[in-house]
Amino acid sequence: MIIRHVTVIDGTGADPIADAEVVVADGRFSAVRPAASAERADGDGPVIDGRGGYLVPGLWEGHTHLSGYLLQRPESERASFFTRLMADFVAAGVTSVTDLGGPIGLREELRGYLAGVSGPVPELLFSGPVFTGIEGWPVLDMKERASFAYQTDNADQAYRQALELADRVDFVKCVYDGEPGTPGKLPFEALKAIVAAAHEKGKNVVAHIHHRSELEEAVRAGVDGIEHAFLPDDAGSRAEALDVAALLSETNTYYCPTLAAWEQLGRSGDEAYLRELIDDGFLTEADVPQIISRPIWGRPFPHHPADECRVRLRYALDTLGYLHDAGVRIAAGSDIALALPSPPKALLRELRLLAEAGLPRASVLAAGTRHVAGKIGREATAGTITPTAVADAVLLDADPLADVAHLTDLAHHVGTLRQGRWDGELPGA
Repeated sequence: MIIRHVTVIDGTGADPIADAEVVVADGRFSAVRPAASAERADGDGPVIDGRGGYLVPGLWEGHTHLSGYLLQRPESERASFFTRLMADFVAAGVTSVTDLGGPIGLREELRGYLAGVSGPVPELLFSGPVFTGIEGWPVLDMKERASFAYQTDNADQAYRQALELADRVDFVKCVYDGEPGTPGKLPFEALKAIVAAAHEKGKNVVAHIHHRSELEEAVRAGVDGIEHAFLPDDAGSRAEALDVAALLSETNTYYCPTLAAWEQLGRSGDEAYLRELIDDGFLTEADVPQIISRPIWGRPFPHHPADECRVRLRYALDTLGYLHDAGVRIAAGSDIALALPSPPKALLRELRLLAEAGLPRASVLAAGTRHVAGKIGREATAGTITPTAVADAVLLDADPLADVAHLTDLAHHVGTLRQGRWDGELPGA
């Protein structure tokens, strides 16, 4: 396949390449070159006329919980729901989805649902069960999800479990959240042991944190990525953000703030919020009855009080610019779709919020592509439009570096390329 006369924004941070030709072979990008100097060889496959369009790397959902969406539905409906969800992700330009916690058999179950699907589907990457303390979060308030976690208070046991788990998953997740010294908090020595075991197996580790002190300890333990914007000790001070920015930059630790989650949890039950989402193009009037009928809408969410979520969101929106300016690699992940019609829309909302936090548009694109790939150790093979990278891309009809809405509004999406396969009709073929 060749995509010709397109402006390429390759995701590396380089300047856009105008009037380019992108060649795809065997599911990977094989060349990115000036269209004027290119000659098509026989057997190159279909040619897409990308004139007037912008080709960007396929988007990555950096933090979601697929099992959570499945468990909300009767077992008889799960296969059809999941195949529709995967089609919705591809239609939204999302070509890779990372699941941050579920039973060890989830990968095989979900791949089974997709076995008969003929169209492109996203790459699915899994952490498997998370590591937490004894009855720590999320088991603390959701005991029916005990299979989603290894509960441990012993570093030697954690090391052995992590060694075994690392062979079966794409990356490892730890929940480092709870009152220090209590059984529900994963001990620091156990966290270090898990990181050591996973790294020994060549797998990255991400850590769910709550407070700034937990972020700092997780970084000291050697984790590769931090999940969730931290709760500051003093929301009126920017000093904490500056300290965190320096730490994450110095250690090359990725940061996934999940702004969309804090927004939704902090404003659950607020109908004015739904109106704002409609005005921003993330909801329609027709979506509202379905949103407000959800059992969790307007009810307290376990472990995350609404007022605290609003503080985390506001502080992150006000200070993410400091992290960006310090060189911190910020990754996009939505976590939940409580007030949004679908998980893909939640990711697009996350990208819009990152722009509202002051990230330059090129950095928003990096957050939704190569930085997620890097967080889980895939930066060498995915997240960019460069030779040998997996051929995942989105063709847009307007410049996402001029307006982030050109990336987040599906009206601007022409089509999605997933492993060299085009979703939908081939324009200009």
